[in-house]
Amino acid sequence: MQEKVSRITSLIEKFLEESISPEEERELNEWLAEAAHNDSFFRQITDKNVLREKLKIYAGTDSEAIWKKTLQKIDEQKSEGAKLVDLYPEKKSFRIPFGKIAAAAVIILLISGGTWYFLDKSTPEQTAKTETKQSDNKSQIMPGGNKAILTLGDGSEIALNNEADGNLADQGHMQLTKTDGRLIYKMKPGSDDLIPKQDLYNTVTTPRGGEYKITLPDGSKVWLNAASSLRFPIAFAGNERIVELTGEAYFEVNPQQQPATSQEKGEQNGKIAKTPFIVKINTPAGNKNEVEVLGTHFNVMAYTDESAIKTTLIEGKVKVTSGNNYKTIRPGEQAKLKEGNISIQKIDAENVVAWTNGFLPVAGPDVAYTMRQIARWYDVTIKYEGGKAPEGSFSGNLPRTANIESVIELLKINNIKARLNEKERTIIVKS
Repeated sequence: MQEKVSRITSLIEKFLEESISPEEERELNEWLAEAAHNDSFFRQITDKNVLREKLKIYAGTDSEAIWKKTLQKIDEQKSEGAKLVDLYPEKKSFRIPFGKIAAAAVIILLISGGTWYFLDKSTPEQTAKTETKQSDNKSQIMPGGNKAILTLGDGSEIALNNEADGNLADQGHMQLTKTDGRLIYKMKPGSDDLIPKQDLYNTVTTPRGGEYKITLPDGSKVWLNAASSLRFPIAFAGNERIVELTGEAYFEVNPQQQPATSQEKGEQNGKIAKTPFIVKINTPAGNKNEVEVLGTHFNVMAYTDESAIKTTLIEGKVKVTSGNNYKTIRPGEQAKLKEGNISIQKIDAENVVAWTNGFLPVAGPDVAYTMRQIARWYDVTIKYEGGKAPEGSFSGNLPRTANIESVIELLKINNIKARLNEKERTIIVKS
């Protein structure tokens, strides 16, 4: 407990001082996504107005003892169905310009302020209160989870969410295993030099309300979002690695040396040729859209109900191609491909890939985009009473673990008039 408290405290302190590294921020986001009360508590203690008020009350308390007691009480209250306060401010809105003063203040709140975490009865504009329902009244609309269908080369299917960890199948010289909710491809022992006699392709498909992580045969990692599919060979051969995507996926590509002849090796003068990693994007029109990579982290959104294909680069360099048209993007940039035209813009890349860290990237001025994100993850239908989405700007980071009632509350906080028809699995929005 002591070590965990110290670590989380350190991460939040660095967050407030704006000195947190990308790796530390990801660690903090993982902790926030572990449980709704983690996120709730964090949002409150980093609210500058709350800091000013609560600091006066809790400045002189015993740190370790109260912190341990607070966490124990929160867990007890949670199991008994206590009311929790969920805050979802926009990511940038809670970066407090207090620097070290704010960081010092939050330490006091971290070790003493938990008692007001679940007892606070106020209802500020940026607060949505949700009540844990008893099991007999539990909503039938649940947030998405780790589920997907694996289609093997012979056409047989495996429901990955129903399978226990361990060996799933053997194909050629490759072994497919499931480990901690991730599908992993690796060579069988002693088969390093074997080449598959024929091309075998597998496809992983997620439903609405599903996601899945895959480690490809070359060691590249893929996070597949809801309502998406990825088709790939069980072993990459030749001078390029090609996968086919429908929907959305985040890639961490493993750099791989390209096979070369003896003559080519001599001509390279010591330089290593890397095997390109190419993502072919499936669209109803069948356009030749693709993303070419040499080793990088990037996100591709290519849902058929989105107006454009969006490629967002986190690290490295990629080339986006549509027919004979192509452009190269760099970290922090997004290429938007629409009707054969490619435009590039600066963007908050971390917000785009927030879904890989346990959040729905719903913030922004496009309400319809926000609603499509919610629809895919909760497997619901969105209906607009006025025939179209209302105008307005949406602020908030929505944890992917949030219940559907919290979603409705968050919409209302953002002045989006919405109501839930649970029987028809529909959110009705008034334009």
